[in-house]
Amino acid sequence: MQGLFSLSDDNKMFYKVLVSLCIPIIIQQLISTSVNVIDTMMISSLGETSVASIGVANQFFFLFSMSLSGITGGAGIFISQFFGKGDTTNIRKVTGFTIILAILLSLVFFIPALIIPTEIIHIFSYDPEVIKQCREYFSIVIFCYPLIAMSTVFSTGSRGIRNPKLGMICSSVALIVNIILNYGLIFGNLGMPMLGVKGAALATVIARIVEFSLIVGYVYFLKKDYTLKFGIKELKLIDKEFSSSFLKTSFPIFLNDTAWAIGTVLYSVAYSKAGTSAIAASQIATSTGNFFIMTAVCIAIGASIMLGNELGADNIDRAISYAKKFSALVFITGLIFGGLLILNIPMLLKIFSVTDMLAPDITKIFIIMGILMALKSFNTLIVIGILRSGGDTRYALFLELGCMWLVSIPLTFIAAFKGAPIYVLVLLTYSEEIVKFIFGVPRALSRKWAANIVKEMN
Repeated sequence: MQGLFSLSDDNKMFYKVLVSLCIPIIIQQLISTSVNVIDTMMISSLGETSVASIGVANQFFFLFSMSLSGITGGAGIFISQFFGKGDTTNIRKVTGFTIILAILLSLVFFIPALIIPTEIIHIFSYDPEVIKQCREYFSIVIFCYPLIAMSTVFSTGSRGIRNPKLGMICSSVALIVNIILNYGLIFGNLGMPMLGVKGAALATVIARIVEFSLIVGYVYFLKKDYTLKFGIKELKLIDKEFSSSFLKTSFPIFLNDTAWAIGTVLYSVAYSKAGTSAIAASQIATSTGNFFIMTAVCIAIGASIMLGNELGADNIDRAISYAKKFSALVFITGLIFGGLLILNIPMLLKIFSVTDMLAPDITKIFIIMGILMALKSFNTLIVIGILRSGGDTRYALFLELGCMWLVSIPLTFIAAFKGAPIYVLVLLTYSEEIVKFIFGVPRALSRKWAANIVKEMN
């Protein structure tokens, strides 16, 4: 611990890069999380049914965003290591290839949501009013999926080349637009029509259009010769060998994040067995809990970039030293924010206008999240920050999916069918974290993850 806080030159450089990376990433993640939380906060005044309807739609979007992160996560590994190697051409090839994959993925989600929205909603709820409002929200919000796909690729890629401010600034502007339009379109303020949940969806789409326009405008028009600025020339350089190397490392991440997202959605299906009020309770608690764990997650994202840069530059020993520092930082951060979540429960109940009926369950869920936040944060670092940075994506895949699909999902569903209350179901979802810790730590200590995967790539 003393080495973590010493004033050596290496530590000074470590923290300088960490702060320059993580502060913008934290702000951007705060903004991204805020979009769903602000929608939930504003819609909560319209009743539990409206909250539940947006919660159902957000589960589908969550599945899309996590599948997308699986694609961009693989790209991030290569971009970080190629940046450490100083290889701009391959960075642009990765960016162009990832854009194509991301657009195709967005259509996989867009088309079913457009054609069979009711069937998708039935996975979570058969409440007629929830279905009605969710269809209204769906019919509008899905049109921003392709835009989100492309914006995410450029934003994630910019982090890999140590320019996280791009995503932060564009997301900040989009959030301001979203808040103003939410206020106007949900409640009929500022001379705008009162549209309820449809207004929330329309505000989100417009905000995403603004975000996309700003990012693309910067990459292709404002910043001359930007590192991620690919064209037809780079796309033509993508050959079978390049695609094979990219997919070999990236596909396990895509499979990991997609299957993890499906598992998380299945948790919501289990929660729905406890009724519409339970869906609303889990939606409020989960969206709020994401705020408090966000800093630790952003440090893990920063770790993946810094470790990837060092591995790409062939500084293996430094990458391993940094991994140890990140482990201590993330665990401490998780402890602090877990405590803050528990201390702020009374205020959070007031912010979300939680009814007396929902308050006891939400309070218990917040306490569970707060107590286990340090463990969850540490496991996130192992998977995202350490194992993935060196391309050890297969072990990360087996670690996450094994713990979720063989442990926590079966336990949660067994309890749900036996009529367990919502807070017990949430507690059981955290059982995966205990198993993940047991099998994840030895792998991180083994150093098998610390590899330069771009050394031989031209």
